[in-house]
Amino acid sequence: MEVRFFRGQRFSVVHLYRDGKDQPFMQMPQYQGRTKLVKDSIAGGRLSLRLENITVLDAGLYGCWIGSQSSYYQEATWELQVSALGSVPLISIVGYVDRGIQLLCRSSGWFPRPMAKWKGPQGQDLSADSRTNMNMHGLFDVELSLTVQENAGSVSCSMQHAHLSQEVESRVQIGDTFFQPVSWYLATKVLGILCCGLFFGIVGLKIFFSKFQGKIQAELDWRRKHRQAELRDARKHAVEVTLDPETAHPQLCVSDLKTVTHRKAPQDMPPSEKRFIRKSVVASQNFQAGRHYWEVDVGHNQRWYVGVCRDGVSRRKKRVTLSPNHGYWVLGMNAENLYFTLNPHFISLCPRTPLTRIGVFLDYECGTVSFFNINDQSLIYTLTCRFEGLLRPYIEYPSHNEQNGTPIVICPVTQESERKVSWQSASAIPEASNSEFSSQATTPFLPGSDA
Repeated sequence: MEVRFFRGQRFSVVHLYRDGKDQPFMQMPQYQGRTKLVKDSIAGGRLSLRLENITVLDAGLYGCWIGSQSSYYQEATWELQVSALGSVPLISIVGYVDRGIQLLCRSSGWFPRPMAKWKGPQGQDLSADSRTNMNMHGLFDVELSLTVQENAGSVSCSMQHAHLSQEVESRVQIGDTFFQPVSWYLATKVLGILCCGLFFGIVGLKIFFSKFQGKIQAELDWRRKHRQAELRDARKHAVEVTLDPETAHPQLCVSDLKTVTHRKAPQDMPPSEKRFIRKSVVASQNFQAGRHYWEVDVGHNQRWYVGVCRDGVSRRKKRVTLSPNHGYWVLGMNAENLYFTLNPHFISLCPRTPLTRIGVFLDYECGTVSFFNINDQSLIYTLTCRFEGLLRPYIEYPSHNEQNGTPIVICPVTQESERKVSWQSASAIPEASNSEFSSQATTPFLPGSDA
């Protein structure tokens, strides 16, 4: 017997039960680890699916298909609706407007969009201005503004779903004290005190920054020299890296064993178990010990990934997250022009200067992969993991919008290139010396086996 829960279409698997056991590898990634088939009454023909950690993205059409080898099958579909009850409204006073007091009511975390209203002392609806925004989690945040006059009494702000009876409400009492005129003498006195405090505060800050400016500059110089020393130490372990054309995707052309070019049309290439289905290629060299350094010029391409991967990664799977859990330690740039790495979760990076040439330093025994920005000789990020087995240099080149991009090149690391990079850094670093320092971050040890 086969029991298949799906979303929209039958091949979009939410949960699959076949041959007397669950088949988690068939699930869509967003449902993995969130479903449980309740089959206590399976002998009586009753099954149910438990879906945990519901989000608004789970709303939609679902179906259940049950079949057996005797050509018996049944299918049913339904719609899952999701709602989220937001926070209790928070009422605050904005200030005086048109001889009245402006109130602002805020509440967040609603789905779908709630009905929001101000009510008077007798429960009557009051005219108000509202604004609704959707946050990064797909939930609605609501702001409701109201201007009240003297003797308004008690007013309340309420939020409620249109199709649910649940309602949250906050109430505030506006007393006559808020509308009493303020003495000009008192206002002038308070303003004078504030101006004096601001003046002495500015003078104090100026003295403070003048006193410590020399120490800050000395710290910047020390850190710049430290970053340059890290890169020089890594360059001492430079190795020759050449690409293996037999592993390259048909749309990637490998020339002189150093250059990768993306082609719009795939090449006619002999089949090989070593070839990636992803638009990737690995080096012929593999490392199982020691320290190894190489540099990759990615130019101004909009999408790329460079780093190392475990030699035993599956090359026939297209949809695999390039994270340490799956045997990849990479730095990349996505279609939104964001630099990032996976550690194993997504981490956004903000280098001081754009990345066009990247240094990769693998220390197998220490379990680290470090990425350097050769343009300003700074350390971008360090990934830490306990390595097992062979590792190979890795490049992925999914050209944006399937257009031919500029080549990605493995560059030779020579004394001449070091002098050239040092000269470029010497001219660029003073201008960026007042920017924030780049940080080095590490992760806890992760298991070496594939997740």
